[in-house]
Amino acid sequence: MDIATLFGLLIGLGLIAFGMMDESFSIPHTFLNWNAMAVVLGGTLAATMINYPFRQFLGLLKVTGKAFASHQQESLKTIHQLVNYSRLIREKGLLSLEDQLPEMKNRFMQTGIEMALIEKDSEKLERFLRSELTNMVIRHRNGQEMFYNMGSYAPAFGLLGTVMGLILMMTQQSRVTGVMTFAQDTQVMMTSLLSGMGRALVTTFYGVLLANLVFIPIGGKLKTRSDEEVFINEIILTGILSLHAREHPLIMEEKLLTFIPKAEKDALKHQNG
Repeated sequence: MDIATLFGLLIGLGLIAFGMMDESFSIPHTFLNWNAMAVVLGGTLAATMINYPFRQFLGLLKVTGKAFASHQQESLKTIHQLVNYSRLIREKGLLSLEDQLPEMKNRFMQTGIEMALIEKDSEKLERFLRSELTNMVIRHRNGQEMFYNMGSYAPAFGLLGTVMGLILMMTQQSRVTGVMTFAQDTQVMMTSLLSGMGRALVTTFYGVLLANLVFIPIGGKLKTRSDEEVFINEIILTGILSLHAREHPLIMEEKLLTFIPKAEKDALKHQNG
């Protein structure tokens, strides 16, 4: 599990809970309103279901899991793997990579090398790899967009719930206004009015909370994960083309090392030297 995502969510919820506490260090029951949560969360999910195909909506939990799953892709490890494949090709030929396919954990690398074994035209191979990479980015973007949209729906339904609460509050208040007038109990009336307004604003609170602590941050985490995967796959794409062209391992390594930061490259050279 990704510690940063989990810790960020727990710390955010903890600080918000601390901010809701009163003088007795307890959270007022006003903040625990299931009707408000139903309006905000239910409305957000319903709007998302309307906006996307049902099959894509059902994949929401799977996409959410990617934000919490552990995800480490080391660029140097990938470069060393590709350079070792280059040395293997110089010793036994390109077809020797066929035995290495089951050991490849990266799907893009496995698919690309499979194509490199059967495709002789390097330009067609590159077009195929670019197409695979583009389609992957589009799939990732759909998941990110879903959470960003949910982040925009939640505050809107929070505002809707607040308007609904104010309408109910004013309607109920108008029914007792006559009684209050005769009794001349304006203080009780104002207390009831402020209490109802506080309950009405809880839906806006839920909408802002879900949007800015859950939906939008998860969309951002998915984008970061996608950018990392695209970066690794760009290294793999360049490496596969070099393998297909049977470039010398040293030339191929220098080409792939251009993807990593200079400080990391210098540290690697110092370690090897």
